Amino acid sequence: MFGWVVPTLKGWFCGPDNETPDAGRFLWFLSGVSAIGYSGAHLYLNGEFAIVEFGAGMSAILLGGFGIAAKDKGSKEARL
Repeated sequence: MFGWVVPTLKGWFCGPDNETPDAGRFLWFLSGVSAIGYSGAHLYLNGEFAIVEFGAGMSAILLGGFGIAAKDKGSKEARL
């Protein structure tokens, strides 16, 4: 009944071979979940949420994920 869960999670968090974990994909997932959580908490506690400031901080974190993805792409091309 829930046989679709593992392939879906592998597609979200693993690289092109669906076996090796990909840090960049995990960072994207984490940023989306944290944006939803932080915005909800701030709206509940303060009544406001500064998405621009959150986005600027998250983009700095995701630049690390982009660097990892670029390294992975470069190492894949080097193996071919």
